[in-house]
Order: sequence, then structure tokens, then C-alpha cells
Amino acid sequence: MIENKHIRSFLRVLDLGSFSKAARSLNIAQPALSQHVRKLEDALGTRLLDRSAHGVSATANGRDFSTHAREILTLVDRAERRYRRGTDEIHGEIRLGLPGSVCPVLAPPLMLAAAEKYPGVRLQIFELMSGDLAEYLREGRADIAVLFNVHETDDHTSEALLTERLHLIGAADAPLVQGDTVDAQQLAKVPLVGTRPPHGLRLVLERWSSDAGIALNFRFEADAPSVLVRLASEGSCYSIVSKAAIAHEVLGGSIRAAEIVNPPIQRTVCLASSKRLPPNKARNVVFDLTRDVALALLSNSRWAGASSATGVR
Repeated sequence: MIENKHIRSFLRVLDLGSFSKAARSLNIAQPALSQHVRKLEDALGTRLLDRSAHGVSATANGRDFSTHAREILTLVDRAERRYRRGTDEIHGEIRLGLPGSVCPVLAPPLMLAAAEKYPGVRLQIFELMSGDLAEYLREGRADIAVLFNVHETDDHTSEALLTERLHLIGAADAPLVQGDTVDAQQLAKVPLVGTRPPHGLRLVLERWSSDAGIALNFRFEADAPSVLVRLASEGSCYSIVSKAAIAHEVLGGSIRAAEIVNPPIQRTVCLASSKRLPPNKARNVVFDLTRDVALALLSNSRWAGASSATGVR
């Protein structure tokens, strides 16, 4: 017989990639956790996880079952919350994924607003690169995510929230960022640090580079926003990011930023909801609340370098 606790144990091991980490997270003994997974595998008649000295990964059947497993637990959680608390209160657990450049500006006010308006909803916010977030939506591992320059697909909806103008950043004394703006022609062959394709920011830059006829020189690559900022601040190269992502560093004086013009580099910030998960009222209200909070930040000039959405190219 498949039990919910066995499913939860399997998913926690899969998400953390380690039996020991999952056991600590669930506050149970590791042998008991291993037994949960074995019983689940026995009940299904298939191996779900591959164990090795380097950690734990899902088998093909394990990846397939994980999507169903999350749907099962979502339905169970929704039923328990509904009948324990009554039918009027909106309840449930919603997983919202945010890119590293968006998380600092959007997550704090959104979490406060959600706690006040929907106390029955447990909002879990996590940070990943935008390319990974699209995969999470496809697999049903995220209810909602903020992505860049995306249209609606079979996996997720998409709604344009706002447009960000990208900035060149560098050390406080870097010559190209001493003014408020920098002409795009000056970016040709300048040493840059950027994310790897197919992550959203790199794709935006490569498309712009092709359209503008300006060659960009990515001397370094790192799929971590903090590395982009740190390398640029140390003066070894420049980077191209959204101003919202580095607002605190600019205020602190560790880096300078100049808006790229003639032509500008812009990207559309989109709010996407998974189509792979069952209908969920809590997801709907969190989606609407996320939109409202983002637009409020825009109208109050608290989302640096942003303007009203101009649509997705």
C-alpha cells in the first residue's frame, strides 16, 4: 500500500539529493527514511532512485512518478485544509520560483502581503536561474514562476508584468559606467561576465547583440547572479544586469551602473502559472497577488530600471 509519508520521503530525498539531508529535514532517522523509499518502490514495482557515492538521483521512472507524487500530495493537502478549516477560507501550499535578479525586490513585500491577506495559504518562495524555473513549471515542481520574454506554452501560462532596461555594471572607477548612460557601441569587445545559454538573460543579450550588430565578449560565464556582480565590482570585467538586481550595491558604492542606450537592451518580466498541476484556488489568488505587488512596486518607483510592459518579442 502506498502511504503519503512514503511519497513525502521520496520527494524530499529527490529534492535534496541526499538521504542524510532529507532525514534531517524531516526530523526522522535515516534508516526509517530509507525504509519509506524502499516500501514505495516495492509497492510500485520499480526502482525510483539511483544511489551512488556522489548522491542520489531519480531514475526515469522516478522522474515520471515525481510529477504524479506532487499532484497526489497537493490534492491531499488541499482536502485536509479544506475540511479542517471550513470551505470559506482559501488554503494550500503554493511554490513560487523567482530569478535571482527579481527575488530581492519582489519576495519580501509579496510574502508580507500574502501572510496578511491569505493566512491559510503557505507560500514557499525559492530562487533559481530563469531557465531552470521553466523546467520546474514543466515538471510541476513549481506552481508559479517569474520568467523573462516567454509566451504561453503547453506547460505554462504567461502574462507580461513590466519591462526592465538593462544596465552595464562595473567597479566604482570603471570608465564606461561613470555616466548615467553608456552608448551600446562602446560595449563591443568589452570583457564581460554573463550567464550561460540557455538561461534567460544570456538569450536576451545574444538576441540583442545579433539585432544591433554589436559583438559581445563573454570572457567569463557563471550561472550565479552574485558572481556576476562580484567579478564586475572587482574591476576584472563588466556585466550586464537589471538595475533592480544591484540596487543595494549601487547605493553602497561598491559598483556603478549605466543604462545601455542606442539601442537599449530590454527584457519583459513575465508571470507564469503551471498547466501541469490540477486547478487550485490558492494558486489563482497568489498569482493575482504577485501581479498586484509587482505593479505596485513599479508605480511606486521601487522596481529600479523598470517601466510598463511593452509585450514579449
